[in-house]
Amino acid sequence: MKLNWRLALPIGVVVVATLAIWVMTRPAQVEVAEVRRGDLVASLAATGIVEVYQAEVSPEVVGRVTAVMVEEGEPVRSGDLLARLESAEEQAGLAQQQAALAVSRAEAAQVAAALSQERSASRARIAGAEAGLRVVKARLRDLEAGARPREIESAGQSVAAARAQARLARDDYRRIRDLYQKGAVSRADQDQAETRMDTAEAALRQAIENLALVKEGARPAQTAAAKAEVEAAQAELEAAQASAGQVAVWKRNLAAAQARVALAQGALAQAESSLGKTEVLSPFTGWVARRYVDVGDLGSPGSPLFLITDNSNVWVTAEVDEEDVNLVYKGQKVQVTAQALERPIEGTVVQVGRAAFPRGLQQVRAKIVRCKVQLGGGGETLRSGMEVDVRGSRRLAADKLLIPLEALVESQGEHFAWVARGGKVRRQKIEVGRRTYEEAQVLSGLEKGEKVVVSGSRGLKEGARVKASRSGSA
Repeated sequence: MKLNWRLALPIGVVVVATLAIWVMTRPAQVEVAEVRRGDLVASLAATGIVEVYQAEVSPEVVGRVTAVMVEEGEPVRSGDLLARLESAEEQAGLAQQQAALAVSRAEAAQVAAALSQERSASRARIAGAEAGLRVVKARLRDLEAGARPREIESAGQSVAAARAQARLARDDYRRIRDLYQKGAVSRADQDQAETRMDTAEAALRQAIENLALVKEGARPAQTAAAKAEVEAAQAELEAAQASAGQVAVWKRNLAAAQARVALAQGALAQAESSLGKTEVLSPFTGWVARRYVDVGDLGSPGSPLFLITDNSNVWVTAEVDEEDVNLVYKGQKVQVTAQALERPIEGTVVQVGRAAFPRGLQQVRAKIVRCKVQLGGGGETLRSGMEVDVRGSRRLAADKLLIPLEALVESQGEHFAWVARGGKVRRQKIEVGRRTYEEAQVLSGLEKGEKVVVSGSRGLKEGARVKASRSGSA
């Protein structure tokens, strides 16, 4: 049976009209979230590069590498020998300087011994001259002072004693002579008595002369001779004192010899330093990260032979976007993650850069701020140069009204939100404070617990009917 098209046309119009009315009057599907009170917390996400203390070790002199002592991955301690360069010339120079130092020390010892001898001899000469001068001066003083009363008295007593002896001797001679003439004694007895008399008289004459000399005092010739002796002794003392100048000469010689020893010691130290520079040593305790050299290569200053790292102290240099720099502060706790880690590592921000740098050569407008994050335990797994993720947060405001950032609508410089209530929506003007990538602070216009549209707001009008469902992020 065929349907009459005249009947079908009105039926179709009615169906289309009914469908259009249904579409226009059905509630809009929206997602809503409640206005809540809480802390406004901003999340921080940045990338970072693992860094450690490291040093590229180069030789201080040019030379052919004769030995390599370590391999990549091996641990080393500070001062360990990493490589040795050819050192024949340096060793010869060291031997030469050692010999020169020995010679200069021997010369200085000889000069010191000569100085000691000259000093002793000079002291002895001066002491002898001073003693001789004292003796002749004392003699001169005695001559110039003349005889003292006691000396005159003593000489007088000697004369008296000699006179008494002479008188006794004469009396004895006369007695013996008389006896001889009588034949009572021999001729020899008379001769002996005569000899004793002559001797006594001679002694008397000498005593009388001595007394006269004592009373007379020293003769001018004796005084002159004594003065001459004093002058000679004074000249001898001055000569001895003048010879002490030779001690000063030896002192200067010793100072010069000691200076030559010091110069030789300096030259030896330099030779030892030059020889030491042929040995390449580890600057600190760590690990051999790279070995750039083989035996036979030519080493030179500025060309690294090894890369030494200290993995005991690991940190991350995080590159924070310039717009997020206010989210980073010194002492902040962050989480560091990487594919090499089983679980995140806690880190602490210890430095925040004071300058912004371009992120890359092609993005000159995008700037980053470098921040240092010191890692806690567990950082031993990481290696220098690895890329990691750094995440953290910062509370921007406490106990404030908050809405999801998706609920915030801007139009002609004003902010508003669609508030769902009783199956309908209304446009509510609001005042907004600080915001993050997830939420915004509401200063006025909303109350806690109100539901705001976060999805499906396109095409909404004031009073429009809606069918609301809660947002998964609410």
